[in-house]
Amino acid sequence: MKRRLFTCAMAMFALWASAYDISDLKSLPDQPEKGKWVQCIKVDAPQVLADISADTPLIFEAKGMERVLVRCGKYILTPEGVTLDSEGRGSVTLNPKKLPSGPVNIQIIADNAQGECDIYELQLWNAATKTARTEKGMPKDCPAVARGMKLDFYDDFDRGLSISKDGRGARWNAHKPTFGDFSGWPFSDPSDDADGPFALCDGYLVIQARKKPGTRGSTGLLAPVDMDGKGYWATPPFYMECRFMAHSAPGTWPAFWTITNIHRGPGDELDIIEAYGGWGEKNPNNTGYFTTTHYWEQKDASGKQLPGDDKLIKTGKDDTSWSQEFHTYGVYVDKDSTVYYRDGQPVHSIPTNAMSYENKHVFLINYAIGGASGWQIDLERYGNRSNMYVDYVRVFTQH
Repeated sequence: MKRRLFTCAMAMFALWASAYDISDLKSLPDQPEKGKWVQCIKVDAPQVLADISADTPLIFEAKGMERVLVRCGKYILTPEGVTLDSEGRGSVTLNPKKLPSGPVNIQIIADNAQGECDIYELQLWNAATKTARTEKGMPKDCPAVARGMKLDFYDDFDRGLSISKDGRGARWNAHKPTFGDFSGWPFSDPSDDADGPFALCDGYLVIQARKKPGTRGSTGLLAPVDMDGKGYWATPPFYMECRFMAHSAPGTWPAFWTITNIHRGPGDELDIIEAYGGWGEKNPNNTGYFTTTHYWEQKDASGKQLPGDDKLIKTGKDDTSWSQEFHTYGVYVDKDSTVYYRDGQPVHSIPTNAMSYENKHVFLINYAIGGASGWQIDLERYGNRSNMYVDYVRVFTQH
């Protein structure tokens, strides 16, 4: 019987030759049938979120599996697969000079002849001083879609952090103004937890989701408007974008979005990216993400709730997901069109609702864990630790 190769990985992309010879490995096919997910991969070393700066053994266990693939972004680190011993243990050496600098996500994919499958995503920090693949920082050039506009707001997280519980007296508010925090692990701020959830590292904002024993957990949200509504609002027409990478694990929910009303009542919400993490039974098992447009408390001519828009943006065969590499997510709003972008390319377009054009928008960046998403939370095998890395956010307007 012909067996599918790593059936768990959802047609991710065609792969090409790199510093690692992957020219013979063409694609990763569809996810397994229901009931075939097993959680068997355990990583012994390095630890979750560890720093690496020299050749580092990745030592893991995948009991019951027969073949294992290890990758980082577009690059397959084990083109011939990994040979497991009789106890299901295997290893591969990570060469930091052949990986991106800073945050990296090592994905371990395993399957067997019965179609069982598991995926483990190991977040690490590449501390090597020089690497072959380094690309970070806010571009100096204006995006093509924003030509003719001026840079109206930006943060590249090179100037320190200014965050408070209510946004008053600070650049950033650590909670959704003025109501409606929605994460299963609560959004927190420096006054709640001296260790997080925000940190700066080498020009990245790190939003740290953590659950210490005996706590409900904590994670982070940023909005440039305080609880009094004072702060930065973007006036249409505008283009805004945010570059980040997060972690696909059960419950992770990174997002970049806007709202036109911070109080209860009618308003528009533009979800530029809502990504749902997690592999296995009762998880999204999806490398794509959603753009979603809500028209809250607004009715059409017949008196019915004005329908919004929901679009799955699939990860193409020549591409990587939001958890595998950094990507830039944006939205352009003018009187006629609302256009969603990824890496400078339009991915979805809808007519602009009157409320979106006639009102200012506040944007939010967050790393929710479960909660209103409805997806289960299970970060135990990652030590209840997961990071979202934000490179920059910027807004262009005509005003």
